[in-house]
Amino acid sequence: MKINQAEYTSSAVAAAQMPQDDFSEVAFIGRSNVGKSSLLNMLLGRKNLVKTSKKPGKTITINFFKVNSEFYMVDLPGYGFAKRSKTEKAKWRIFIEDYLSTRKELRQIFVLIDARRGVMDIDRAMIEFLEYHRLPYSLIYTKADKLGKNAQRALKKSRTFVTAATTKMGREELWAHILEYL
Repeated sequence: MKINQAEYTSSAVAAAQMPQDDFSEVAFIGRSNVGKSSLLNMLLGRKNLVKTSKKPGKTITINFFKVNSEFYMVDLPGYGFAKRSKTEKAKWRIFIEDYLSTRKELRQIFVLIDARRGVMDIDRAMIEFLEYHRLPYSLIYTKADKLGKNAQRALKKSRTFVTAATTKMGREELWAHILEYL
């Protein structure tokens, strides 16, 4: 995919703040610090368009990035927020679940899994939510460059996407999959 233009357009903490232009959306969600922002930067061919942080839980809004004036990539807050109150976690869980289950522009949801950790209970809960609501999703394993070659091969056989932002591993395969939904 050739990226001619990629730009941050808005952040939302309420449905009324989301874009209203009917462009298709693909959303990225995963545990805090799983590498969502780094993966988006890698896909978009930019280093700092999507803000990254070493501290988990920095993304606290739903962030929209318009690509080639054709569609949005959506960076969702990580679940399992670090250092957030139970009240704030519950509020965000409801907002994110509402976005995922009601947003008519949403075409595909990518659930990011840290390849070093595997699918954790909190990831299973998200997957169960998506399946219960019959929402389209795909798994993406991130940080695969931190695994040995045998572990990388095993993951690739599991019919999921295996990526590494630092080496651009999986970029072309993931773009081909994204384009199927737009």
